[in-house]
Amino acid sequence: MSKRIVVVGSINIDLVYEVPSIVKEGQTIQTTDHHLFFGGKGSNQAMTAAQLGADVAFVGSVGEDGYGQQAIFNLEGQHVDTTYIHQQGLTGQAIIQLSHTAENSILLYPGANFNVTPAQIDEASDVIERSDMLLLQLEIPLPAIERAIDIAYASNTQIFLNPAPSQPLSDDMLMKIDYLTPNCTELESLSGIPFDEDNLSEACEILINKGVGCVIVTLGKKGSYYFTRNGQQGYLSSNKMRPVDTTGAGDAFSGALAVALLNGAELEEAIHYASDVAGYVVTQKGAQPEIPSSYRYLAHQL
Repeated sequence: MSKRIVVVGSINIDLVYEVPSIVKEGQTIQTTDHHLFFGGKGSNQAMTAAQLGADVAFVGSVGEDGYGQQAIFNLEGQHVDTTYIHQQGLTGQAIIQLSHTAENSILLYPGANFNVTPAQIDEASDVIERSDMLLLQLEIPLPAIERAIDIAYASNTQIFLNPAPSQPLSDDMLMKIDYLTPNCTELESLSGIPFDEDNLSEACEILINKGVGCVIVTLGKKGSYYFTRNGQQGYLSSNKMRPVDTTGAGDAFSGALAVALLNGAELEEAIHYASDVAGYVVTQKGAQPEIPSSYRYLAHQL
């Protein structure tokens, strides 16, 4: 039976503009191409997990506009349960500059994402309680995230948080997190220690001492570093891929890592698998590319 993941988070429409380089203050440049993709960190994670074989439900909000209905149809196309998605206001948008070197700069308009409330989370309490894992990011209001965590924690549903975009989090929230996947900037913000690869273990240990079960730091091209509650730690390299678009790479990593962990993978194996999936995603345009069936977790292990 497929493991169930419930994603509580954001849904956006990504307006992508290809540029020779990321625009600077006061500069005007001409784009070389334009694309419309589905996005939002929550939606990206949900689409990744669903394509990799998980049973996924989504809790969030889109607009009453055409973009909102398209976003729901997109999720349903991968059999994501959209029962708990509300439609109100305008759908969130991300305006993304994508350079010829595959780097990006993102401007977010949260729209309906900021309409998600603790009351809406309460309406979805049954699916959170019945799920094997709650997968979260920080693109919806913090009170809604905190409520989802409280419901999951009370029902022994595993809690996986990608703490992006970076913002302060309470010790009460952190002590309930099983898996935390910050990047360098987010690790620095949460630990209070300036980022340096020489003090990665010290920064992670601060979060472990606050109650986090496992910290996996994503280091971009350098791979990742993990530190667990029982003291296991180490670096893992990533495959060297030629990136086309790095948008959504971290979300693909989180979605794939959640799938592998729920299927019983050891931590290092799960991280390697998540890196493989993220490595494929960066070779495609858009944050939600179609992922070949060979990347489904069970197929990938054969």
